[in-house]
Amino acid sequence: MKIKVTHENGIARFAISGDIDEIGSETLERQFHELDKNAVKELIMDLGDVHYIGSSAIGQLLLFYKEISLSGGVMRIEKVSKELYALLLDLDINKLIQISR
Repeated sequence: MKIKVTHENGIARFAISGDIDEIGSETLERQFHELDKNAVKELIMDLGDVHYIGSSAIGQLLLFYKEISLSGGVMRIEKVSKELYALLLDLDINKLIQISR
């Protein structure tokens, strides 16, 4: 898994490629904790090149949402594959986080 993190004008974008397994989830967590959450008004998770996401990574996304929300920010998940989109909808994550294909 590879992550490219950009942060500009209050928008942090995580462009992720590869499968997000347990090790990938830990990498995501480290990258997230390097952000200055008070300076992030919007967190975008670009999953355009992700075909698999494990349960630990889904848990991380929910924790990211909670932390960003507590500091007044919003979170979006973008470019989700059809399969991941269906999974995230089944888990009702779309009720918390805006998800787009």
